[in-house]
Amino acid sequence: MNFITSSQKPIEKVSSDDQVVGYDLFSSVTYMSILAKGGINRDRMLEYCSRQRYKTAVFFEHIRTMARGMGVEYTIAFQEVAKKAKAGSIKSLLLRFSSSISSGGSEAEFIVEEARNQKLEYSNNYERSVDNLQKWTDAYSAVLVAVTLIMVVSQISSLLGATSESFIFLMTMTLFGVTTIGVFLIYKVAPFEEFSYDTNEGITKNRKMSRFLAFVIGIPGFAIALLTGMLIYGATNDIMRSGSIFYLLLGFSLLPAGFFAWRDAQAIDKNDSELTIFFRGVGNIAGAAGVTLTETLKRLDTKSLPNLKIHIDRLKTRLISGLPSAESWEIFSTETGSDLSSRTTTMMLDGIETGCPADEVGTISADFAQNVTELRARRKLCSSSFGFLSLAMHITMSLILVFVVEIINNFNKKLEEVSEGLKGGVTESMTTPSGLQAPPGIALPSSSDLSVGLGLGENVQVGMMQLTIIIVIGILVVANALAPKFTEGGHNLKILWFMSLTAITSGIILMIVPTVTAGLLNVGM
Repeated sequence: MNFITSSQKPIEKVSSDDQVVGYDLFSSVTYMSILAKGGINRDRMLEYCSRQRYKTAVFFEHIRTMARGMGVEYTIAFQEVAKKAKAGSIKSLLLRFSSSISSGGSEAEFIVEEARNQKLEYSNNYERSVDNLQKWTDAYSAVLVAVTLIMVVSQISSLLGATSESFIFLMTMTLFGVTTIGVFLIYKVAPFEEFSYDTNEGITKNRKMSRFLAFVIGIPGFAIALLTGMLIYGATNDIMRSGSIFYLLLGFSLLPAGFFAWRDAQAIDKNDSELTIFFRGVGNIAGAAGVTLTETLKRLDTKSLPNLKIHIDRLKTRLISGLPSAESWEIFSTETGSDLSSRTTTMMLDGIETGCPADEVGTISADFAQNVTELRARRKLCSSSFGFLSLAMHITMSLILVFVVEIINNFNKKLEEVSEGLKGGVTESMTTPSGLQAPPGIALPSSSDLSVGLGLGENVQVGMMQLTIIIVIGILVVANALAPKFTEGGHNLKILWFMSLTAITSGIILMIVPTVTAGLLNVGM
């Protein structure tokens, strides 16, 4: 039986995309470099690496099991596992590790050098992804505006009878396809990394509140919004008003959960920005004074760490009280809610446990945190501008679509009034004189013939067009909520924040624009 394919954690399930596994591979190699400086043997190093929650941990688990449980040489074990790896970066690393072992060189030096190379490779790949992301977000905005303008043209053409209903539906499906492809491409191009940290023991207060409000208010709010919109349409036969109520109720029901998700993301960013100072300070104090981590935290000045201070004080209290060190640090990572905090904490604790000098552990952990935060800051420049742009673009496109369809609606009402007036005027005032007969082969004009001659006898399907606009706005609400979230990254709960904003603005537009348009055109006066 092939152990690699029969394991409880099959290697085949690990992604073949180098970008997806890049963050975990960078973390794993950095973690290994700390263990290597501690001087532990190869078997223990693989054991520590296989315990981690990284996607790459399964490869080290299989290598160690093949070597220890099946008696396979490490060089062969690395080569066999490399054959099963789909990602080229992992395959290359394992083969280089096998060559280093067979050559008899220093494994510690090899791992430290690999950590440096992996840092450069990850940084370069990340920056390329951000550059591509910037281009694709610009393309998404441009294409979405173009398709929306085509829909406006199709609406205006329908007033003149130049287009059919099927063409408008076709343009709606085109808009759906373009937004779907655009959002998917942004998702694939954006750098893949973990921001938040969840455990079975607990999550941050903001994230817990966001999940609670999403289930308690968000899901029932969607059902209530849908039911209320249908009832209003049945009572008033006004599609725009019912759509406005639906989007407003939906947006406000998602707003509380979205707000706490947004605040949780802001807290994570602030905590991550201070990790570099924290771990560098801990490593320097512990290395210089030769004291334990508990004593180090007592001596650490937290005035320069305003965001982490409350979490550090709680950690210090737990350690002084005699609670287990590993559990106390795990709670620290959970309270910060940061995946980066969890990874760097694990590096520091395991490094000190395996005998690596505290100052070196602190330096490597701090450098890892600093490199990640600097790359994320570069991504933030792109995502923040696109977030504002997507909301502004959503408001503009929704306003144009609703404004045009309302112009058509009011113009159609005017045409009906004029047509009715002409028919009545012809009937009352235009009578055929007595004794007047039409020449042979020529018929006298009727009132209906006059109205058709003026082009006023056709009836535009305004209700169908209004329903189409409601559907199009719904597509834009979802697309312009997913696109900025994928661009920015983070927990999926952030989608609720963006969706609440796009839904509320859509509801306001659907409520105000029809009234303003009617006032501008003096309908009913």
